[in-house]
This record gives sequence, structure tokens and C-alpha cells, in this order.
Amino acid sequence: MWTADIDVGGTLTDGLFTDGSDIVSVKVDTTPHDLTVCLFDCLTQAATKLDFPDVASFLEIVELIRWSTTITSNVLAELRGPRIGLLLSAGNEKTLYGDGPCTTVLNRLISERDVIGLNGSAGDVDVMNAARTLLEGGARRICVSLKGSHENPDRELAFKRTIDQQYPDHFLGSVPVLAGSDISKSADDRTRTYCALINAYTHGALAATLFKAEDELRETSGYSGSFLVSHINGGVAGISKTKAIDTIESGPVLGILASASFAKAYGFADVVAMDIGGTTAKVSVLRNSEPIYRKPSDLFGIPVEISLPYLRSIALGGGSVVKAAGNVKSPAIQLGPESMGSYPGPACYALGGDQPTLTDAFVAAGLINPEYFLGGTKLIDRELARKAIEDSIAQPMSLSVESACREIIGSAFELVANVITSAQSELHLDFSTFPLFAYGGNGGLFACGVAEKAGLSSVRIFSLGPVFSAFGSSVSDIVHVYERALSAEALTDATLARFRRILDEMKTEALKDLLGEGIKPEGLSHTIEFEMSKGDGHSLSVVISESALGSAAELKTALAAALATAGEKQAAPGGLELLRVRVRKQIPKPRLAEHALQGSDSSDALTGTREVFSGSRSGEAKIYRWESLLPGNCVDGCAILEGVNTTYFVPEGWTMVVDSYGNGDLSRK
Repeated sequence: MWTADIDVGGTLTDGLFTDGSDIVSVKVDTTPHDLTVCLFDCLTQAATKLDFPDVASFLEIVELIRWSTTITSNVLAELRGPRIGLLLSAGNEKTLYGDGPCTTVLNRLISERDVIGLNGSAGDVDVMNAARTLLEGGARRICVSLKGSHENPDRELAFKRTIDQQYPDHFLGSVPVLAGSDISKSADDRTRTYCALINAYTHGALAATLFKAEDELRETSGYSGSFLVSHINGGVAGISKTKAIDTIESGPVLGILASASFAKAYGFADVVAMDIGGTTAKVSVLRNSEPIYRKPSDLFGIPVEISLPYLRSIALGGGSVVKAAGNVKSPAIQLGPESMGSYPGPACYALGGDQPTLTDAFVAAGLINPEYFLGGTKLIDRELARKAIEDSIAQPMSLSVESACREIIGSAFELVANVITSAQSELHLDFSTFPLFAYGGNGGLFACGVAEKAGLSSVRIFSLGPVFSAFGSSVSDIVHVYERALSAEALTDATLARFRRILDEMKTEALKDLLGEGIKPEGLSHTIEFEMSKGDGHSLSVVISESALGSAAELKTALAAALATAGEKQAAPGGLELLRVRVRKQIPKPRLAEHALQGSDSSDALTGTREVFSGSRSGEAKIYRWESLLPGNCVDGCAILEGVNTTYFVPEGWTMVVDSYGNGDLSRK
């Protein structure tokens, strides 16, 4: 049986299909007006590649579909969610429990006039008057988030019941009501409130798309297998047990998961991972072959006290609009943040786009072959790319088109290298010996140029790089995460007994949730994590064995050992803030196949030469067919490696050797 992993990006949608040994990958345009269209476009291409007559017959052999989507991220980034109302404890209407005089969420996700504070003596009448005010003002969803509800949510839930009773589901005036304690167990009132607002803000768009996709899969195509959604925790879960906030930035996290999988295969402890797509560029870091986690985290400018993989992003990708900036004396290139996306796309797509993009610069510079873009399935026009750059960049800056392309490409590399340099400073690490993993649809074009500017000398490019997040999805398991806030009390045998009771409650809840999804509980495993304060305003998450919960002394020893392993200077654990349990159900994964190394001669993959205006002093590059290169083959730059789904660039001064996994190992001469 086969599994399908589909990752919806801002510009292109990637699909990876495997039976555990054979792997088929596809790329289609993302259809932002209806993401179920690109879902079925992916399935249609896969069915065609595997010689099935239609999608329905292909789905008969598919037992599992995992889908990651940018829906919630897009809604949050573009601020196009519904009108939200908020009931909270009086006195916090401006700050939403934050420290400053105001909050970045106010008049962004929620209007100031849609926040109502209620005092401790508020009863049913006060709650109903507040709800009626919000609804008459245009609110379509209501959040209730009261101070201290992580310890006792009873009053918060009572407010919710009062509103539900007045506006039941069968009334046209029914309004969804969400309690902050239903979404987050964080002890931080601001984080709990923000999470509830984000979830309410993004829920509608995600639910409508997911249910439509599942209905079409099951009713139209007769699909009977599992349909799971990717989560930001790196796992997947059923629609019925997915919250909208779970899916934000899940695609990039899957890329990090794929990086960790390859880091372990290669035996790399430390890695800088770079994901360049059509809309955004993202940088993450691995230590000990695992993602670095940081708390607090940032969800599109909204700070939350949640531990998430370290990830830094900028609005830069193949579709980024290029503009001439600066002045006559000091001209400059501006890249993004606007993107032309898939429609109308770059000027070279000939779909009406009249603004030059980074993709146009790559095409005009000779780095992308117009006749073999996406394996020749999408024809593009080099002359349209040149004209757009000449009219908007070259002429205003008094440059030739060739020089303008070099400036644009160099600026793009510099912007991403700056993200890596900033990450190095922020994490207090020296990246000079870290290999750079480059992936995403444009990762192969950026890899060496960014590495040079960031001071890195080792790069890996991947055969599955164009569908790397889909590969990360294919190695993910069903994961449910449960959290309970802890008061920072002394660690005694009495408090430990309470921890064990909480742990048992979370395990029971997990079992019920999995059964509710129709998932058999056999083979479940769980990981126990404690978050502890570091004394500098940040916290650290450490994994401990359940055997360490035998006594307070054993737990203290285990926590201290975990701190030492993590390289923390604390001699003893700080205050325990949160207990987290990750329940995991393993599901089938593709195997990373190794092949024997052949000779270094790559001439059988050589298809010719081409004039280029970047990365070559001679102005010429050798052209190779990526799929024809064998493990052990060596390629010296300047060279362009043309694949079915992407293009890889080896500039002058770099050498690439195909490794045993079929990936490219690049080093500077």
C-alpha cells in the first residue's frame, strides 16, 4: 500500500508518494482560491506517473494521506480572519495581560472596541449583556479568557455555557464561543489569550477547506484510508482532533524534521537548514541532530510562551517582486515583500504578470532553462523576463540587463545570508563548521551563493529538496501533545505525587482522543518533558524518563543531568513551569536507500553548455541532467544541474560530489 504526503506552499504544492521503497514526487501550482484543487492536481499527476487511469483507482492503494497547508499561516499573515470578540478579566482591556501599555494584537487581530472586561462579581446577566454588545457590534466568534484559568477554568467555562445556552446551535444567531483554557494550558495569561484569539481567527478558513477536501476524497473519489493533517509539533493528527493553531507554520517545521532525518543518516550533529520557496526564505538550526527549541516563540509577530523549533523567516522567494530603490547617486535593489505567487506569477510565466521577480532574474541570467522548467511541463518566456528587468530595473539604474541580474541575485543571496548571520548571533553559536542544508523549490539555486556570503564552506543539496517538507511529512508519526501548567513550588515527594496524577490524566485523555479518531492504541509511546525557568526570562524544555519519577531526589538528579547535557550552566533545575506529554503512534515511513559509489566521471550526464551572467568568470556553464548523475560522480563549477522538479547551481570555485543517498555534497575549492 502507498502513502501520500502533500505540502501546500505559497506558490507551488508538492506531493510525495511512496510504498516504502519506491518514491514518486510531483509539483503543481498552488490554487489559493481553492486548495482542494491543487490537492487533486497532485493526486492526478501521481496517478498518471504510476499508470493509473484516474485518481479514484489510484486511491484504492493509498492507505494514508498526510496534508500540510498554509491556510492558517496565510490568514494570520494577511489579517483576513473574522471579527472576534473577547471577554476577559477587568483591568486588562488594553494589555490583554501583557506587561506593556498596549499589545500588538489589539487593533490587529481584534478591535479595541471588541474587548470587554468583566469583574470578579460578574453574573449571567453581565455575561449576556457583554455577549449581546459584541454580537450587535459585528463579532462572529467570542473568546473567553479569564486571569488564572490555567489553574481553575470553572468560571471561564461557566461564562461559555451561559452564552451557548442563550445562542444554541439551532438558532441563526448561534455564535461559536471559545475558552482560553480549551486551547492552551499555559500559566501565562497573555499566551493563553493570544492562542485563543489566533485559533478563533483562523479556525473558519481551515475547517471549511479541510472538510471540503475530506468530503471530496471520500464521496467523489471513494477514498477509505486515513486523512491526517500536519501539526506544528512535527506530527500529524486527524481533522477531528486538530485545532487551527496546531497547523500554523507546520510546513516549515516538516522541513526541519526532514533535515533532522538526514542529519542523523549522515552523522551530523550540527546543521544550518535553509528553505527557499516561491514566497518565503526560512532558516533553522539543528544541534545534536535535533531542532533547537526556543521559548518564547513568535507567530507572525505575536509573542507566545510556547516552546517551538527555532525558525526565522523573511518574505523572499522566487516570486518576490524586484524594484529599483535608492536614488540616482546611490541606486539599490529592493526584493519583496510583495510576491506574484503562482497567478499571475513572474513575468516569464506569460500569464499577465508585469513586474520582474527573482525567478525572472534567474531566467534572464541563464540559470533557469525556459525549455526545461519543471521538467518542461511549464513553458516560460525568457524574453518577457529580460524585458521586465530591463524596463523596471536596468534602465532606471543605468545598468545592462546582465548586470541588473547579477545585482538582483547577489542581493537575494545577501538577504538570506543576513538571516543566517543574525541566527548565529541570536543563538550565540559559531556556524563556520556547520554544513548548510539547502532545500525548497529554489534552495538549489541559492545554496552556494548564500554559503559564501554567510562564511560557510560545506553545503548539501537534496534529490528530494524540491519536496523536502513533503518528505518531512512522510517520516512523521501521529503525535498528540498534552500540557499542564505547574506552579513553581519546591520539588518534594508530595508535589511529585501530584505530577504523577497529572501524567496519568494526560495518558487517559490521549487514549480517548486516539480512539475517537479511530486509531488503534497498540504500539503507543510517550515522551515526558518538563519546562523549567532559566532565571533570565526564558525557559528550557528537557526530556526525562518516566523511571525518574520514582522520588523527588531521582527527578532532581535526572533534571540536573539533562541540564548538563544541554550545556546549561545551571547546576540545579529552576522552577518547574509545565509538564508536557507527547504521545506518539508510529506509522509507515519511506526508507533512505544507499547506493554504491561509482566513478567520479560525470560526462554521461553532461548535456551541453550555456551562457550565464552569474557565478562564472568566463560567462559559461556546463549543463548536466540531475537524474543522470550517479553516486560518486564529481562536478566542478560553473555548472547547472537541471532536474525535473528544480534546478541546482554549482558556481565557479565549488565542487560537488554525488553521495550514496543521491544528494549533492558541495565544498569550496
